[in-house]
Amino acid sequence: MSDMMQYVWPLTVLIIFSGMLAVVWRSLSIAHDLAKIVLQAGLQAQVPSVVPIPKLPTPTVPKPAPAPTPEVPDEAIDQGLVNYIKKAEGFRPKAYWDYKQWSIGFGTKAKSQDEVIDQVEGERRLRIEIVNADNLVKNVYPNLPKGVHQALTDLTYNAGPGWESHSLGAAVKAQKWDTVKADILQYNHAGGQVNAGLTARREAEVSWFDNPL
Repeated sequence: MSDMMQYVWPLTVLIIFSGMLAVVWRSLSIAHDLAKIVLQAGLQAQVPSVVPIPKLPTPTVPKPAPAPTPEVPDEAIDQGLVNYIKKAEGFRPKAYWDYKQWSIGFGTKAKSQDEVIDQVEGERRLRIEIVNADNLVKNVYPNLPKGVHQALTDLTYNAGPGWESHSLGAAVKAQKWDTVKADILQYNHAGGQVNAGLTARREAEVSWFDNPL
């Protein structure tokens, strides 16, 4: 029996030692894994997270402000025509349809069908359009008698340009005043029909040949 114990005891010690060694090895393995996890977490914490770059708004290019309408000096205005046109046209603050365009104020072209202006702006536009009509007549037919010039300026303001390339323009160039009067009287239609208001206005214009404003 003693001989058997002689062999059993060392074997038991060896088994116990092996078990303890396995536990220690397992503990070391677990500690190694934990250390690895902690190390990786620390490294990730040190690496700055990628911050997305905010998308900058597309810069808006401001639209250029419309050029101001030039003022017209008083000396460039035929005041007699100003007074006549203001009376003939009347003032309308809101845009209105005028056979072929949206008009406003004292018969000048509106910027839109919804435009609204005051009388001061209406008079300013009237003066500009009178000067434009006056310059057209002056440039094409300089040195006309005053009454003829006034009649053609008002016709241009009211009916627009174009007459200078028709029979009226040829008669003016030839200074055939009776023919000029007769041709002016033909510009009395609106919408394809004779208009009483335009007829009266054309008759007033031809009267200025002998009695300027």
